[in-house]
Amino acid sequence: MDTSTQAVDNIRALIEKMQTLHQGEERELTIFSIGSRGYYENPTSDLLSFFLDDSAAHGLDNLVLKALVDCLPEDSKSIDCSLISPPDREVSTEMGKRLDLLLVSTDWVMVIENKIFHHQNNPFTDYEGHVENKFSDKRPIYVVLSPSGTVPSEHAKWLGVSYPAFISALKINLSDWFISQPLNKWAVLLREFLLHLEHVMSKPSLSEDNLHFVLKNLTQIKEAQDFKVEMIKLYQDSLRSVLAETLDKELTSSIVHWYGYPAIRFAIEDWTSDSDVVLFLDGREGKSFCINYYCNNINTDGQRRLADEHFRESDCGTPWNELKESCRCYKASFNDTSLPAIQQKLLHKIRLMDAFESTIRPTLVNE
Repeated sequence: MDTSTQAVDNIRALIEKMQTLHQGEERELTIFSIGSRGYYENPTSDLLSFFLDDSAAHGLDNLVLKALVDCLPEDSKSIDCSLISPPDREVSTEMGKRLDLLLVSTDWVMVIENKIFHHQNNPFTDYEGHVENKFSDKRPIYVVLSPSGTVPSEHAKWLGVSYPAFISALKINLSDWFISQPLNKWAVLLREFLLHLEHVMSKPSLSEDNLHFVLKNLTQIKEAQDFKVEMIKLYQDSLRSVLAETLDKELTSSIVHWYGYPAIRFAIEDWTSDSDVVLFLDGREGKSFCINYYCNNINTDGQRRLADEHFRESDCGTPWNELKESCRCYKASFNDTSLPAIQQKLLHKIRLMDAFESTIRPTLVNE
């Protein structure tokens, strides 16, 4: 058995083992989790301030404030959930400390200390003194909103509310609102915010079986990765050789990755634009291999019409634009992934692009 055959057999065995492993549930993406910087206390408090305001533009009335009050002890659940002014953020005390959120109603005033993470080192006594001096005629309510809902034992005036409890109460209120009210963009944003908070509060799950498998098979996994890279490079070289010989043209080629899967770009060297034809080996579930072709420097509606007349065939979907509307793009999907079938498909699309570049592009005008 040669080395290449043995490598393929090892990879097959590795894949069979991987298929027996339990895969964790994929989390639903939200607009807050798309970025890479995470989500911290200040922007969370800003959003809370907006949604806790019963007269704000979100039109949700006191839905969020009621959910928070529902998490308080029984003797506080009966308070009137309406404010006389919008919530205040970063309120300075006489000692220069800052309260996260200050809510004022007719009969009560509430301080909310928002702790996305567990560590609590706030000057609670200073906060109490500020509220008692400024709002001596109102009932003070001191709340720590945190993952665990715990409060340091030496600060008995403070009430702990856990984020899981708050999220649960808010989801109930929001579901009732969705049933009784028309769709509202702020309700959708609030749902996104809730999903993100759930993600932040949840502990990362680590399967010991999966970890053991990866650590035990690090060498084989790296060999499989290296083998994939080598095979894709050989595939690229083979395709480029056949295409160049058949077309009797010099081709440039490169490998990029889209969604983690290889895309092999081809272009004829004498094209004057950056147009190219790309074989995308799309391995995502429910997707198929495809050829994308990109006709560059197409800037007007008239030029796009000419390009569409030339490029759109029965296997081509709806064109789209990229690169600030200057690149007209086309996609042809296919199911036959045999080497001869892909070679013929690529040959046809490259010839199609070559005909455009050599005969149509020189006639283009800015229509």
